[in-house]
Amino acid sequence: MPQRETRFTVNAQPLELWKFIRDIESLCTCIPGVEKIVLLDERTADLTVKEKVCVIPMVLTLRASIDSEDPPRWLHATARAEHLTMTIEVSLEKTANGTELRGLFAVTGTGQLKPIVDRLFEKRATERTAQFADCLGKRFAAGSPLQSPAPTGTGRVRHWLARVWRRLLGS
Repeated sequence: MPQRETRFTVNAQPLELWKFIRDIESLCTCIPGVEKIVLLDERTADLTVKEKVCVIPMVLTLRASIDSEDPPRWLHATARAEHLTMTIEVSLEKTANGTELRGLFAVTGTGQLKPIVDRLFEKRATERTAQFADCLGKRFAAGSPLQSPAPTGTGRVRHWLARVWRRLLGS
Protein backbone atom coordinates (compact mmCIF):
# COMPACT_ATOMS: atom_id res chain seq x y z
CA MET A 1 0.00 0.00 0.00
CA PRO A 2 1.63 3.26 -1.10
CA GLN A 3 1.73 5.93 1.58
CA ARG A 4 3.26 9.33 2.15
CA GLU A 5 3.92 11.35 5.28
CA THR A 6 4.25 15.11 5.30
CA ARG A 7 5.00 17.75 7.90
CA PHE A 8 4.90 21.51 7.52
CA THR A 9 4.19 24.56 9.62
CA VAL A 10 1.23 26.85 8.99
CA ASN A 11 1.12 30.44 10.28
CA ALA A 12 -2.04 29.91 12.33
CA GLN A 13 -3.07 28.81 15.79
CA PRO A 14 -4.21 25.17 16.05
CA LEU A 15 -7.88 26.06 16.59
CA GLU A 16 -7.92 28.43 13.58
CA LEU A 17 -6.32 25.77 11.34
CA TRP A 18 -8.65 23.10 12.75
CA LYS A 19 -11.72 25.16 11.84
CA PHE A 20 -10.41 25.48 8.28
CA ILE A 21 -9.71 21.74 8.01
CA ARG A 22 -13.16 20.85 9.35
CA ASP A 23 -14.87 23.15 6.83
CA ILE A 24 -14.88 20.63 3.97
CA GLU A 25 -15.70 23.19 1.29
CA SER A 26 -12.87 25.51 2.36
CA LEU A 27 -10.42 22.63 2.78
CA CYS A 28 -11.16 21.30 -0.71
CA THR A 29 -10.13 24.63 -2.25
CA CYS A 30 -6.59 23.63 -1.26
CA ILE A 31 -6.76 20.02 -2.45
CA PRO A 32 -5.43 19.70 -6.02
CA GLY A 33 -7.83 18.15 -8.50
CA VAL A 34 -11.08 18.58 -6.54
CA GLU A 35 -13.65 19.91 -8.99
CA LYS A 36 -16.97 19.38 -7.21
CA ILE A 37 -18.09 19.01 -3.61
CA VAL A 38 -21.47 17.75 -2.43
CA LEU A 39 -21.86 17.93 1.34
CA LEU A 40 -23.92 15.07 2.72
CA ASP A 41 -23.54 16.04 6.39
CA GLU A 42 -20.92 17.66 8.64
CA ARG A 43 -18.69 14.54 8.42
CA THR A 44 -19.32 13.28 4.88
CA ALA A 45 -19.01 14.64 1.34
CA ASP A 46 -18.95 13.33 -2.20
CA LEU A 47 -15.99 14.75 -4.12
CA THR A 48 -15.36 14.73 -7.85
CA VAL A 49 -11.61 14.63 -8.41
CA LYS A 50 -9.83 14.90 -11.75
CA GLU A 51 -6.32 13.57 -12.30
CA LYS A 52 -4.44 12.91 -15.51
CA VAL A 53 -2.98 9.54 -16.37
CA CYS A 54 -0.53 10.47 -19.14
CA VAL A 55 -2.82 12.56 -21.36
CA ILE A 56 -6.05 10.82 -20.36
CA PRO A 57 -8.15 12.57 -17.70
CA MET A 58 -9.34 10.25 -14.94
CA VAL A 59 -12.38 11.46 -13.04
CA LEU A 60 -13.18 9.84 -9.70
CA THR A 61 -16.14 10.25 -7.44
CA LEU A 62 -15.01 9.77 -3.87
CA ARG A 63 -17.11 9.47 -0.74
CA ALA A 64 -15.01 11.12 1.96
CA SER A 65 -15.89 10.80 5.62
CA ILE A 66 -14.34 11.68 8.93
CA ASP A 67 -14.13 8.45 10.91
CA SER A 68 -12.83 9.83 14.21
CA GLU A 69 -11.43 13.06 15.60
CA ASP A 70 -10.10 14.78 18.71
CA PRO A 71 -10.53 18.52 18.04
CA PRO A 72 -8.26 20.43 17.54
CA ARG A 73 -5.53 17.77 17.71
CA TRP A 74 -6.15 15.06 15.10
CA LEU A 75 -8.59 13.41 12.77
CA HIS A 76 -8.80 10.22 10.74
CA ALA A 77 -10.73 10.22 7.46
CA THR A 78 -11.39 7.76 4.66
CA ALA A 79 -12.14 8.48 1.01
CA ARG A 80 -13.46 5.67 -1.18
CA ALA A 81 -14.02 5.31 -4.90
CA GLU A 82 -14.76 2.29 -7.04
CA HIS A 83 -11.12 1.16 -7.33
CA LEU A 84 -9.39 2.84 -4.41
CA THR A 85 -9.49 3.61 -0.73
CA MET A 86 -7.48 6.44 0.77
CA THR A 87 -6.93 6.87 4.48
CA ILE A 88 -5.91 10.23 5.85
CA GLU A 89 -4.57 10.99 9.31
CA VAL A 90 -3.97 14.62 10.24
CA SER A 91 -2.53 15.91 13.49
CA LEU A 92 -1.92 19.48 14.60
CA GLU A 93 0.63 20.63 17.14
CA LYS A 94 1.30 24.18 18.34
CA THR A 95 4.81 25.44 17.58
CA ALA A 96 6.63 28.72 18.16
CA ASN A 97 5.84 29.74 14.55
CA GLY A 98 2.21 28.57 14.34
CA THR A 99 0.98 25.01 13.97
CA GLU A 100 2.76 21.97 12.62
CA LEU A 101 0.47 19.90 10.45
CA ARG A 102 1.43 16.24 10.10
CA GLY A 103 -0.38 14.22 7.48
CA LEU A 104 -0.19 10.53 6.68
CA PHE A 105 -1.88 9.47 3.45
CA ALA A 106 -2.21 5.86 2.32
CA VAL A 107 -3.84 4.60 -0.86
CA THR A 108 -5.01 1.10 -1.64
CA GLY A 109 -5.93 0.34 -5.23
CA THR A 110 -8.16 -2.62 -6.06
CA GLY A 111 -9.10 -4.67 -9.09
CA GLN A 112 -7.70 -4.05 -12.54
CA LEU A 113 -6.88 -0.42 -11.76
CA LYS A 114 -4.66 -1.25 -8.75
CA PRO A 115 -1.35 -0.89 -10.67
CA ILE A 116 -2.48 2.43 -12.19
CA VAL A 117 -3.71 3.80 -8.85
CA ASP A 118 -0.51 2.75 -7.08
CA ARG A 119 1.78 4.24 -9.75
CA LEU A 120 -0.22 7.46 -9.97
CA PHE A 121 -0.10 7.92 -6.20
CA GLU A 122 3.64 7.26 -6.08
CA LYS A 123 4.23 9.66 -8.98
CA ARG A 124 2.06 12.55 -7.77
CA ALA A 125 1.83 12.31 -3.97
CA THR A 126 4.85 14.48 -3.17
CA GLU A 127 3.86 17.11 -5.75
CA ARG A 128 0.22 17.25 -4.62
CA THR A 129 1.22 17.43 -0.97
CA ALA A 130 3.54 20.36 -1.73
CA GLN A 131 0.70 22.10 -3.60
CA PHE A 132 -1.61 21.58 -0.62
CA ALA A 133 1.02 22.94 1.82
CA ASP A 134 1.64 25.94 -0.44
CA CYS A 135 -2.08 26.72 -0.64
CA LEU A 136 -2.46 26.52 3.16
CA GLY A 137 0.63 28.71 3.56
CA LYS A 138 -0.89 31.36 1.31
CA ARG A 139 -4.26 31.18 3.05
CA PHE A 140 -2.71 31.72 6.44
CA ALA A 141 0.10 34.12 5.50
CA ALA A 142 0.57 36.87 8.08
CA GLY A 143 -1.93 39.65 7.51
CA SER A 144 -3.59 38.12 4.44
CA PRO A 145 -7.32 37.42 4.30
CA LEU A 146 -8.54 33.81 4.35
CA GLN A 147 -10.14 34.22 0.94
CA SER A 148 -8.21 36.05 -1.77
CA PRO A 149 -10.26 38.62 -3.64
CA ALA A 150 -11.25 37.71 -7.17
CA PRO A 151 -8.90 39.15 -9.79
CA THR A 152 -10.23 42.09 -11.78
CA GLY A 153 -9.38 43.62 -15.18
CA THR A 154 -6.03 42.44 -16.57
CA GLY A 155 -5.50 40.44 -13.35
CA ARG A 156 -8.56 38.36 -14.25
CA VAL A 157 -7.20 37.67 -17.75
CA ARG A 158 -3.80 36.65 -16.32
CA HIS A 159 -5.51 34.45 -13.73
CA TRP A 160 -7.59 32.77 -16.45
CA LEU A 161 -4.54 32.28 -18.72
CA ALA A 162 -2.55 30.78 -15.83
CA ARG A 163 -5.38 28.29 -15.16
CA VAL A 164 -5.55 27.32 -18.85
CA TRP A 165 -1.76 26.92 -18.98
CA ARG A 166 -1.79 24.65 -15.89
CA ARG A 167 -4.55 22.52 -17.42
CA LEU A 168 -2.63 22.16 -20.69
CA LEU A 169 0.48 21.08 -18.80
CA GLY A 170 -1.52 18.67 -16.68
CA SER A 171 -0.57 20.14 -13.32
